[in-house]
Amino acid sequence: MRKMYMSFAIALLFGLFGSVQTYGAAEEKSEVHGRVHHFKHNPELIKKQAESLGIKTEGKDTETIAKEVRETIVKQKAKELEIDTNGKDLDALAKEVWETEIKKEAKELGIATEGKDLHNLAREVRETQIKKDAKKLGISTDNKDLHTIAHEVWEKRIFQAAEKLGIETKNKSSDELFKEIMTNHADKAKELNLFPHKGGKMHFFNKSIEN
Repeated sequence: MRKMYMSFAIALLFGLFGSVQTYGAAEEKSEVHGRVHHFKHNPELIKKQAESLGIKTEGKDTETIAKEVRETIVKQKAKELEIDTNGKDLDALAKEVWETEIKKEAKELGIATEGKDLHNLAREVRETQIKKDAKKLGISTDNKDLHTIAHEVWEKRIFQAAEKLGIETKNKSSDELFKEIMTNHADKAKELNLFPHKGGKMHFFNKSIEN
């Protein structure tokens, strides 16, 4: 079963030079948009992601590289999900990928989909996955809102990956560690199947297209 974790790749996929919408409290939306903003303005991370996808970056500006990364990821995910790409623009294809992923994740989590609005289903999938991951990681959910639990899951995944990669974590934030992983250890993280490369792919909660 593929996991969906909060971080930057889905933000890149559905949000970079596009838009991202999250499900939950306003502060959650603000936090994720902040992460997207950070990623959008970090050429080094975008270049590394492009190189890992086999995209040539020489002579291209950051915006061009980012657009090519997004297009490549969307098409790869579409292929994995057996979605026909013929005659579809990138935004329409990205939305179809998101909708298909949500339904697939719901099925894997044992969530009924019949008669449910897709956005409500996405909320349910996200909440179920977060609580499941928290339990697996030994994170208490007592008296915590979903935003807090999600943040704790995100941080623990990042610190676990950093430690397995031999990265010094003392006095570093999860965002700083994520940047270090992506900049200096992305290939090794993927090889070892570590977060944020789970199952060879980067996955997050909060996937949507704003209409």
